[in-house]
Amino acid sequence: MGSRDESELVPKLVWRVKLVTEFETGETTEVEVARLERDEQAGLADLGLRLAEVKRLTAAIQAEIVPEQVTIAGEDRRTCSACGRVLASKGHYIATFRSLFGDVPIRVRRLLACSCQGTGEAKSFAAFDLEAATVAPELAYVTARYAALVPFGKVADLLSELLPVSGAPNAGTVRNRTMRIGEAVVQPKVTTTAEPATARPAEPVVVGLDGGYVRSRHRQDERHFEVIAGKVIDAQGSQSRFAFARNSPTIASDAFQQALALAGVTADTPATVLCDGDAGLWRLQRAALPNATVVLDWWHAAVRFEHALQAARGLGAADAQATEAVRALERAKWRLWHGRWPGCRRKLAALCRWARRPSIHGMAGIGRLEHHVGELLAYLERNQGALVHYAARRRNGEPISTAFVESLVNEIIAKRMNKKQQMRWNRATVQPFLDVRTAVLNDTLEDAFRHRYPGFHPANGDEAVALAA
Repeated sequence: MGSRDESELVPKLVWRVKLVTEFETGETTEVEVARLERDEQAGLADLGLRLAEVKRLTAAIQAEIVPEQVTIAGEDRRTCSACGRVLASKGHYIATFRSLFGDVPIRVRRLLACSCQGTGEAKSFAAFDLEAATVAPELAYVTARYAALVPFGKVADLLSELLPVSGAPNAGTVRNRTMRIGEAVVQPKVTTTAEPATARPAEPVVVGLDGGYVRSRHRQDERHFEVIAGKVIDAQGSQSRFAFARNSPTIASDAFQQALALAGVTADTPATVLCDGDAGLWRLQRAALPNATVVLDWWHAAVRFEHALQAARGLGAADAQATEAVRALERAKWRLWHGRWPGCRRKLAALCRWARRPSIHGMAGIGRLEHHVGELLAYLERNQGALVHYAARRRNGEPISTAFVESLVNEIIAKRMNKKQQMRWNRATVQPFLDVRTAVLNDTLEDAFRHRYPGFHPANGDEAVALAA
C-alpha cells in the first residue's frame, strides 16, 4: 500500500468567502469569491489574511461588483428622459475598467437616440459614460497623490506590491496618469475656482516669489529652465502654494494671476510682495498687483553687504584707510536698515569714488572691493522702489525676508524634481505635474477630484462603513 502524504493528515480549517447580492425585489444571488485554508496548528505567520490572499479576494469581489453595476446602470438609462419611450439597444462594446483592486472587463450597452431628439443629437450613445478614460477616480487619486511626492517608478512598485493593480506596471504609466490628472482634474478646478465670485471684504496678504531651476529634457537647446514658485499667506496664516514654468512673459503673467485668484487675491487686495530683486518677478507683480507694497528681501541685500565687507577687511586691519572703508560700509548698511536710502547711497557712492583714486589704485584687493561695492550700489538702485524701513517692519512683526519662499522652492522643486532625482523635464508639459504637486502640498487634490467626480471619496476617508450585524 502506498503511504499517504503527511499534509493530508493535518486537520485544516476552511473559510469560504461569499458575495451575496440582494435586489429590491427581495431576490438574492450568492457567489463564492474565495476559499481560505489554514492548518489547525497555525503559527504566527498563518494568523489572519496574507497579502496575496487579500489581493486575490479584493480582485474577485471587484470582478463581481463592477460588471453588475454597469449592467444595472445601463438598464436604468433605457428610458428616454423626454418622452419616456424605451430606447432600442445597439449592442455592446467591451472595455477594461482599471481600479485599485484590479482590471475588470465590462460590457457597456450602447443605445440608439430617441426620435424625439433633435437632428443635431448623436445617433447613439453609451448607456454608462466612462468619460473616455477607464481609470477609476480612486486609482487616479492615489497614483497622482504619491507620484507628486516620490519618483514615478517607486509609486509603480508600491501599488504593484500592495494592491492587485495590473494597470500601473512601470514608471511611464504612473507619469502619464499623473499628467492627465493635472490636465483633466486639477487645472479645470483651478480655472473654475479662479472665476470672480461674490464680493467679500479684502484682507491683507503676503506674497512671496522666487525661482528655481530643473533639468531640461531638450539638452541640445538648454540644460535647465526656470520654474517660478510662490506662496500666498493670508491674515489667518493660511498658506497657498503655486508654481509655474517661466516660458513667455504672457504665459507666466496669466499663470501668476490665476494662482492669485485661486488664493482669493484680486488687484484690490491689500498685499505685500517680497522678492529677491529679479526684474522679471517685479514685472509679474506690477501686472497682477499694481497697488501692492513691494519689499526687497533683506537677506539678499545683507549678503551683498557682507561680500563687500569681506573685501574691505581683506585690505589690511592695520591700514587706517581700510578700517575707514569697513566703517563706511557698516554705516551704509545701518542707514539702509533704518530706511535711510539716500544716506546709504551717498556712503556707497563715496566709497566707490575713493576706491578709484589713483593714490590707492595699487593697494592689494582694492579692485575686488570696488567691484563688490559697485555691484551692491547698482543692485540697490535697481530696486530702490522696494527699499523700506526694515527695522520698523521687523518691530511690527511684518515680513522683510523671502525665507519662507526659499524653503518653498526646495519643497516644490528641489526635493522632488532636482537633487537626487535624475528625471529631465519638458518645459511645455511640466505644468500639469506642478499643478498636482502644489495641490498635494496645499491639501486640495481631494477637493479637485470631488469637483470633477461628485460623490468621490478618498481612499482614506473618514466615512463610516456600515457592517452587517
